Amino acid sequence: MLSVEEIIERILSAGASTSREEVWRKIKEKKKAAGGFLTEETAARLVASELGVEVEQEQAHSAELPIGELVLGLNDVSIVGRVVVVFPLQSYARKNGSESQFGRLIVADKTGTLLVLLWNDKADLIRNGKVNRGQILRILHGYVREARDGQLELHLGNRSEFQINPSDVKEENYPAPESFVEKIGKVTKKKKKTSVLGVIESVSALRVFSRSDGSEGKVLRLSLRDSSGRIVVVLWNGKADSWKDVRISERLLLIDARVKEKIDGELELHVEDRAYVERLPPQVEEISKISSLVSEGGPVWVEGIVKTKPAKREVSTANGEKVLVTSFELEDESGRIWVSAWRKHADVVEQLTVGARVRLKNVYVRKGFGDAFELATRGSSQVEVSEE
Repeated sequence: MLSVEEIIERILSAGASTSREEVWRKIKEKKKAAGGFLTEETAARLVASELGVEVEQEQAHSAELPIGELVLGLNDVSIVGRVVVVFPLQSYARKNGSESQFGRLIVADKTGTLLVLLWNDKADLIRNGKVNRGQILRILHGYVREARDGQLELHLGNRSEFQINPSDVKEENYPAPESFVEKIGKVTKKKKKTSVLGVIESVSALRVFSRSDGSEGKVLRLSLRDSSGRIVVVLWNGKADSWKDVRISERLLLIDARVKEKIDGELELHVEDRAYVERLPPQVEEISKISSLVSEGGPVWVEGIVKTKPAKREVSTANGEKVLVTSFELEDESGRIWVSAWRKHADVVEQLTVGARVRLKNVYVRKGFGDAFELATRGSSQVEVSEE
C-alpha cells in the first residue's frame, strides 16, 4: 500500500502544476469534507485523481464486490451502493457499563440490499447528518457477519472508511430508492425478503403473548393492498409496539420485510427489527373517467351521478360466509358503470338517492356479469356524497 508521501511524490513527479503545500491543503480539505471518514491515503488518492494523476488502487478498493456476492466470513470487504434507508441511532451498553451508540443503513446495488452496521465513532456518519437516502456510498474495509435471522450484515470498525457520492462512480448504475419497491402481486416465496408499498386495508389489535422462556412478545397483524393484490403483514415486538396506532387507508412503505409461506401456501410479510417501516403521506389521486376503466385492478377514484336506486341483497361467498352487497349504476360524462358496495359499505350506499353526486375512493375494477367491467368496494374504500 502506498503511503501519503509516496502518493504526493507521484503527483509532483507527474508534472502537476501545484506545490507540496498545496497538495497537502487539498488532502486536508478532502478529509474535512468527508467528516473525517477518510484516511489521509484515501484523500490523497482522490486529490491525485482530480489532478489527472494515475495511482494504482489499493487492493481492497479494487476488489469491490457486488452485494449479492458477499459471503459469510469476509473480513476486508469494499462495496458501493445506494443508500435506501437511514435508521435512527440506537444505544447499547458496553462491557464496562458505559453506553454508546451504533447506526444502521440499508444500501443496495443491482444485485440486492444489505444492512450495514456502524459502530462507535463510525455512527457519527448518521449523527452528523452526513449520509442521506439516495446518496451513493462507497464503504471500504468492512467485515461480513451473520445476523440472528441468518441474513448477512456488513459491520464497520475502526479501519473502515466511507466515500459519499464518489466522483468515479456512475450514479445511473445504481437503482433509485423507489425502484426497490415491488408490486404485492409479484411477491414470491423465492425471495427471502422484499420491499412493498401499499394501503392498509385492515388492522388487528396489538396482541401480547408469553414466550416459552417467560419473556413477553408482541405481534400486530394488518393487511396491505396495492393495485396488484393484497398481503398479510405481521409486525413483531418493537416494530409491533411502534406501529400499533396505524389506521385503515394509511400508506405504509416496508423495506426488507421477510417473506414467509404458510402451511396453506399463502404468503405473508414479517416485519422484524432489521426491516424498515415508514408512513407515507396520503396519495393525491386523480378522478378516473368511467370510459377509461377498461382493465381489472385499482385502486381508482371515480365521481358521478347515481342513475338507479341502490338495491341491497344478501349473498354467500365462496367460503360460505353470508355478506351484504348493494348495487347501483353510476354515470359521468364519459359513460356508465355498475357499482357493488360490500359489507360495511352496503348500508352506506343503500341510503343514496337517484341524482346524488358521489365520489368513490379506493375502489377496484373487476369483471362482472357478462364480462362487463364494474366497480367494487373493499375495506379501504370510501363513499362520499358531494352534492344532491
